[in-house]
Amino acid sequence: MRLQIHRSVSAIAAAVLLVGAGAAVRAGSLSSDLQIEAGQTFELGGGQDGGFAVTGRNTGSVAVLVLRKAEGAAAVAKGVIAPGDAVDARFGPGEMALLRNTSSTQMARLKLAITGDTASLGMTYSDNR
Repeated sequence: MRLQIHRSVSAIAAAVLLVGAGAAVRAGSLSSDLQIEAGQTFELGGGQDGGFAVTGRNTGSVAVLVLRKAEGAAAVAKGVIAPGDAVDARFGPGEMALLRNTSSTQMARLKLAITGDTASLGMTYSDNR
């Protein structure tokens, strides 16, 4: 998996990322204003035939830990998305993206686009472990 964290560069770049707000679904692409409760992890994917990419920006005030989990393996930390930072993470066939709120008291907020094999991506929340 490739993970790139980008520092906030300009207001113009942030404005471009905000275009198309709300949840929208189309062939091979999902977009969402994701909220992750304190002490929770958003689980995306696992078992899908193809790979997918997660791009976007942390629009909240708490950091989000990005992990990759292959079937039957332990989760591996790939990076942290600090408030205002952008993410570009790639996941292979069958892999799961875990987006973990690092705060035990505040909600995390991300503006995300998910592309690739999105037709069968499972999505759920779990308690941080």
